[in-house]
Amino acid sequence: MSTAALDCEVLVVGAGPAGSAVAAALAAHGRDVLLLEARAHPRPKACAEYASPRIVEELRRLGLADDAWRADALPLSGMRVIRGDDAVDVRYRDAAGPRSAWGLDRLVFDAALAAYAVASGARLWEHASFGEPLWTDGRVSGAVVSTPNGPATVTCRWLIGADGARSRVANRLGVERPVVVPRRLGMVAHYQGDAELADHGEMHVGPGWYVGLAPLAGGRLNVGMALPMDGRMGRTALERFQAGIDGIPAVAARLAGRRRLTPIRGASPIGHRVARAAGPGWMLVGDAAGFIDPFTGEGIYRALRSARAAAESLAGNDDGAEKRYLAARRRSFAAKDALTWLVQGMLAAPPIMGYALRRLASRPETAERLGSALGDCRPASDALSPLFLAQVLRP
Repeated sequence: MSTAALDCEVLVVGAGPAGSAVAAALAAHGRDVLLLEARAHPRPKACAEYASPRIVEELRRLGLADDAWRADALPLSGMRVIRGDDAVDVRYRDAAGPRSAWGLDRLVFDAALAAYAVASGARLWEHASFGEPLWTDGRVSGAVVSTPNGPATVTCRWLIGADGARSRVANRLGVERPVVVPRRLGMVAHYQGDAELADHGEMHVGPGWYVGLAPLAGGRLNVGMALPMDGRMGRTALERFQAGIDGIPAVAARLAGRRRLTPIRGASPIGHRVARAAGPGWMLVGDAAGFIDPFTGEGIYRALRSARAAAESLAGNDDGAEKRYLAARRRSFAAKDALTWLVQGMLAAPPIMGYALRRLASRPETAERLGSALGDCRPASDALSPLFLAQVLRP
C-alpha cells in the first residue's frame, strides 16, 4: 500500500482475530477501514490454539463461511484437567446438545480472517506498526505509523487497538496497568501429535504452573505452558520450557520420544490489564482490552465477541459509541471474568483445586455445567450461584 493513502474512518491496529473481525464487520457495512499489521500473514503466534465452542456462532455472524476456516481446524470434545491422580473432563453443552471446542492453527486461522477482512472491503497494510496516537481537542484523531518507507501520519475518526496483550495502543493511550497477579511466563511450541489425544486436549496442573496439550490438525500437538516468573525454572527459554515438561511426570510421559516441530515462542507476563477499554475516539478489543489468563481457553471467542461489540457500537456513527461499547463489554464479560478469577483462585490453592477436581469427577452433570459456562455455552453466572458452588464443594 502506498503511504499516500493516509486517511480512513476507522484505523484498526493488529490483524489478529479481534482486529480482522472488527475490520471485516465494519467494512462490510461500507465503512472506510484501514487495518495495520506489524508483520505479514501468515505469521506464527504464541497461543494455546484451543478455542471454545461459540467461535462458530461469531464467525457465522461475521459472514465467514465454515469451510473458510474448518479445513485446518480440529474439532475437540473438550479438555481433561489433571492434577496428580485427580482429573475431570470438561465438556460443553448448550440447548442444542453437546458442542465441540476447536484446535486452531493460528498461522492459518489469522491469515484466513485477515484475507476475509480484505475481501469485505478493508485495506490491509502489512509491515506497518502503530507508533503514537494523535489528539485533537481531547479526542483521538489519528496515529503516527512506522512503515518500511518511514513514518506516516494516518487521520481517522476512530482508532481501534487490537494489538494483543502487549498492546502498544493501550500503553500509548495511558490506560495500561501493571499485571500484579497472576504473573506468569507463557511459552508455546508444536510437537508431533499423540494418537491418544486425537479428540480432546489435556490441561496438567503442576506445583505452581500448568501445561496444556491441545491437538491440531495434521497430527500436531500444541504444548503451551504458564510458568512462574521467579527464575526457579532455568534461565534460557529452552531450560524453562523443558523444566515445565519435566516437572509434571504425566506431561513428560506424553511427550517422551516426540519431536518438537517449531521454535519455542513466549510472552511475559501473559495477562494484560487496562483501566478502561474505550474513550473519546478510541476502543480496545481482544486481549488489548484486558486478559486474565489462558487457563480457561476463551481468548479467541472473546476476541471475536469484543470485535462484534465494537462494530455494533460504531453502527450509529455518533459519539455514543464509546458508552455503548463499554456497556456491551460489561454485559458480555463481567460474569465470565468473575468465574475466571474464581478458577484462578483455585489454581493458586492447589489443595482446593484437587478437592474440586475430585468432587467434579464424581458429579458429571455439575462438571458439564461448569464446562459449559467456561465454554460460553451457557451464562457464566450459572456457575457462580451459591447453590452451584455448594454442589461443587460439598463433601
